Amino acid sequence: MNPSLKDRQHRQLFQDRNKGKPSLTLIKTRRILSFAIFILFVLLFAGAEKMSAVLSGILPPLQFVPALLRTLTRPDVVFLAGLAFILLITMLFGRVYCSFLCPLGTLQDLLMAGSKRLGLRPAPSYAKPLNVLRYGLLALTAATALFGSLSLVILLDPYSLTGRMLTHFLQPLAAHAYNLSILALKPFDLYLHPKQTTFIPLAVGATTGGFVLLVSVLAIGHGRLYCNAICPVGTLLGLLSRASFFHFALHPKDCSSCSRCESVCKAACIDVKNAAVDMSRCVGCFNCLDACSSGVIRYQKRQRQPKTSRWSPSRRRLILGGVAAVSGFWALNANLRECFSARDAEANPPVTPPGSISAQRFSQACTACSLCVSACPTRVLTPTLTAFGLSGPLQPKMNYEKSYCDYECDVCGRVCPTGAILPIGLEEKKLTQIGEAELLKDICVVYVDDRNCGACGEVCPTHAIRFTEKENILYPEIDRQYCIGCGACQLACPTTPRSIVVHARAEHKKAQKYIHPETSGESRTSSDQDFPF
Repeated sequence: MNPSLKDRQHRQLFQDRNKGKPSLTLIKTRRILSFAIFILFVLLFAGAEKMSAVLSGILPPLQFVPALLRTLTRPDVVFLAGLAFILLITMLFGRVYCSFLCPLGTLQDLLMAGSKRLGLRPAPSYAKPLNVLRYGLLALTAATALFGSLSLVILLDPYSLTGRMLTHFLQPLAAHAYNLSILALKPFDLYLHPKQTTFIPLAVGATTGGFVLLVSVLAIGHGRLYCNAICPVGTLLGLLSRASFFHFALHPKDCSSCSRCESVCKAACIDVKNAAVDMSRCVGCFNCLDACSSGVIRYQKRQRQPKTSRWSPSRRRLILGGVAAVSGFWALNANLRECFSARDAEANPPVTPPGSISAQRFSQACTACSLCVSACPTRVLTPTLTAFGLSGPLQPKMNYEKSYCDYECDVCGRVCPTGAILPIGLEEKKLTQIGEAELLKDICVVYVDDRNCGACGEVCPTHAIRFTEKENILYPEIDRQYCIGCGACQLACPTTPRSIVVHARAEHKKAQKYIHPETSGESRTSSDQDFPF
């Protein structure tokens, strides 16, 4: 018989046998759910600011790192419930979080499915776990986080990495495509407003592009290798999955060694030769149950482990003791924590959004997911590579050379999932002084050329810039008690370099609220006067 015909007949027979199996329902449900959640993540990072504000209260609480950081920095019932839910389903069913809740996991599944259709992906097979790499990265990530640096969390966290992929690549591409479509419609007398694109520095884009390439290569060539060898969240949940209530078990007596289960395992964790399933790497996709025609692999309640188990009580005591020692050392040695904290930022610290309180606090809570960057309507937030030092790569700052902070907007505080930017409310935000404007009189055209300008005072929303008239020339002055550091004046300044710049405040404070003069006889501010242009 023709081998290809024989394979087709066997495959058809196999599908007939499996028709109606519960595993098929589980697989379909998982795929639909994971794809739907991934689409919501795309809308969260690439949609409008109102949609981002709504979805930010639904999706981030179900992500491990944001839920954990929010619980530690600013406890919230929703995020605490999300963290408890993740831990509960892991202890019950294993690493199903990685299978349908994690957006990076779904992205890898899409890459694997696409590469398989194109014939680029080799047939999966069992691979030995890279324990030294995965446990080493987990320990290093935990240690640096305890010492005050989120650098490894920022780089490796699957939620934040997916957010940067969508913000640094998908959103600008969508905006450019939309703007090009506007040009195409002009010959038909159809005119639309172009969308402002997010400014992504070349170094930041290259860094994110490097991780995109890494994840793509690993997914196409090795399945879920990123999840099982690099991702600290996957490794941590894998440790918990060793003791999950339900687990996959392979019964060798009924096994025909066909290796079909191995060939569909995206985590490469099924070892047919030794009749073992590595639950620390299994992501609970249920593909193996569907592939096995004789029921050799079963999803069942965990049986008691023999005393010779490799996951011994002594190993647990060693790990717990190590964590306790590191935690105690961290708590007692404040100087060492400061060495790893955001104090290694540049001498002129970056301006951080209202609600972040200070650059140091912001850097110690931000995972650089770039959700605030994508949601900001004026695109003033720009991801940076080293503005916050080595402890805060890719974290965003206020970039007043490109835009300004909208006086009537507080969306960044409402969407931030980790508490790095607190939701302080619009009225409080309007009085939060994140920086102070400085007028460089040796550059300003009014002082240098004795001619009127007034651009900075025209855009100031707090009346912090006033003018003194001398010989029919209006000279600007800054009243710092009213300045909030929004950057509108710096953006509007026509000189190169800017003759008015905003410097960050080490600690945010409350500015004075400007009150209009009650009588017309009092001297008027620049906002009440006619500008000379």
